[in-house]
Amino acid sequence: MAAIGVAMIGFIFTDFNVKPSNTVAKINGHSYSIEDYRKEQNTLMNFYKMNYGGNLTPELEDQIEDETWNRMIRTSILGKTYNQMGLEVSTDELKAMVSGNQSAGGNPNALFNEPHPIVRNMFTNPETGEFNRFIMQNYFNSLDREEYAQERSRWIFIENEIVEEQLRNKYFNMITKALRPSSLEVEDYMTESSKRVDFSYIAKNYTELNDEDVSYTEAELKDYYEENIESYKTDESRSLEYVSFDVIPSESDDANARLWTEQTKDEFARISQEELISYVNSVSDQPFDERFYTEDEMNPLLQDSLLSLPAGNIFGPYYQDEAYKLSKINEVAFRPDSVRARHILIGYSVVGSIQRAEEIADSLFNVLENGGNFYSLAREYSADESNRDIGGDLGWFREGMMETPFNNACFENSTGDLVKATTSYGEHIIRIEAQSNTVKKYQVASIVHNVIASNETDNEIYNRAVKFRGKATNIEKFEEQAKEYGLDPRIVPDITYDQRTIPGLENPIRMITWAFNAEDGEISSIFSLNEQYIVAALTEVKEEGYADFETVRSEIEVAVLKQKKGEALKEQLEEKKNNASSLDQIASAENLNVKEASQVQFANAFIPGIGLEPFIVGTAMHLPLETIAGPYAGENNVFLLNVTNRDENAGNTSLQATTNRLNNMIQSRTERSAYNALLEEADIEDNRLKVLYGR
Repeated sequence: MAAIGVAMIGFIFTDFNVKPSNTVAKINGHSYSIEDYRKEQNTLMNFYKMNYGGNLTPELEDQIEDETWNRMIRTSILGKTYNQMGLEVSTDELKAMVSGNQSAGGNPNALFNEPHPIVRNMFTNPETGEFNRFIMQNYFNSLDREEYAQERSRWIFIENEIVEEQLRNKYFNMITKALRPSSLEVEDYMTESSKRVDFSYIAKNYTELNDEDVSYTEAELKDYYEENIESYKTDESRSLEYVSFDVIPSESDDANARLWTEQTKDEFARISQEELISYVNSVSDQPFDERFYTEDEMNPLLQDSLLSLPAGNIFGPYYQDEAYKLSKINEVAFRPDSVRARHILIGYSVVGSIQRAEEIADSLFNVLENGGNFYSLAREYSADESNRDIGGDLGWFREGMMETPFNNACFENSTGDLVKATTSYGEHIIRIEAQSNTVKKYQVASIVHNVIASNETDNEIYNRAVKFRGKATNIEKFEEQAKEYGLDPRIVPDITYDQRTIPGLENPIRMITWAFNAEDGEISSIFSLNEQYIVAALTEVKEEGYADFETVRSEIEVAVLKQKKGEALKEQLEEKKNNASSLDQIASAENLNVKEASQVQFANAFIPGIGLEPFIVGTAMHLPLETIAGPYAGENNVFLLNVTNRDENAGNTSLQATTNRLNNMIQSRTERSAYNALLEEADIEDNRLKVLYGR
């Protein structure tokens, strides 16, 4: 038995003992180590943290990881191209771009009349749209000071982005200029885009024939596959299915959580008000809520049950949001319902340190106490760009909308008071402009004890997963065990190499990594995710290349069947057409209706009542008038047409307008197409799954 236990442990954990290489990627022969990757990733992380107040959501962190990879590729591919072409951005050119000063670039014909949009946005009031060049100059003049070190690193990142953008513009503008349309192309486009046609038609839908009414051979299927092979080009992917053993609290866990809460009630009642906040923070699964609530704002359950109790009494235990709770009124106060205030924010990220922010705030506070103009000082010093240019005016806000220190400074003081507060953003100097009438508010102290699965429950569920995995040694047995355990396997098709998420699972990267290193049909070890144990089966392996014939046979059969039906319907209509003099006669014989399409243009190849039919519309543009033409096979119908009118100049498009439109179309496609061409030619070896995630 001991040997079996050791073997089981080995099979569960063996996947994670492989030592990875240090090379995250090779791009055009250049190797990027994990240190290179992490350096780029940390640069992006730090920039986003400075712009999001230090808080990054898991979703944003995933985006940063993807962007890190994309930036490595872009830098390698485009950087090599820039060097080959001798493209660069000079120091003078950069200065001109940043400041919008033509003379800064030493070129009187420079195009930089305005600062770069990124720079302009940094120093523009979002409400008034006013750009403040004075604040911009002060900002740049301050970057060399030691206390602005963090902001200087932020600016260096922005500056590099501006340089990179300018290099891209130079490169792609060169390509665009080489791709300008000829005068003949402009004239042809103008002619075709100006045409409008009216036509009558009858259409027979492919569904009018049953599948058994047509036949095809194996050779025809294979011919279609060869002729359309590019349609079956595939990226590397994996498909899997998995079962989940969810770790949920047992009845015993629920009973124990309730018992703990009941036993805590007496102690909670004895705690003095002075010790209450620290006590709640030490024993509760949620920190003390310092906010004051009106009766209407309180939890509906507490409105009825808590407010009716004598002062100091405790309500609970009660069950809410998967937790048992105890609540009592900590304090009753009459506070304003809402406040209007203005503030000056001295941001830590702007001045470089907490100490420096405190010094500046103290200095400004003294100036204001001695009659300084709040409006002017806010415009000059506040780091809050959303209200800086209107003197720091925050308008009216209700309790709880601001961070607690800021909130209490506004709601515990009086109209006209000048106060200070410290938040995660920095030091605030606040002037209370106005307050509404006071209302009765309650501060509630609550102890929250989450109902969670105990170690015993977790072990029990894990052992269940181990027993499942021990019997599920292949795909067939995996399916059998799923039925026996009453589990419904979830299917995850076509996972790509760079995919990082699976719907319904939290952080499944190790599971994805396993899928790209496992053999087709292999069963995984047990993955421990958030409150879940997962066992997966690899059901399909697709390598980069072309899907084999048998894999896409069903798709080919549908396509060939449609093709055959179109040919059969064309034969039917051709026979009717040869024996008729009008569409009406053919329609009557086929029990169809003649329909009309008016002012149809190739730019919008849509036939009312039918749908998008580019081939049919394009054909109609050049057919002779008043002639039964066809039959033509379209997307879902076979058509006979009779063009009744053609207007060659309905568009009224000028030569210059057409030239501009074609140039814009080319320019809009140039960057994407040119970069994709470079990307396709690049030799990229992606080792992220092996190196970054230990596989």
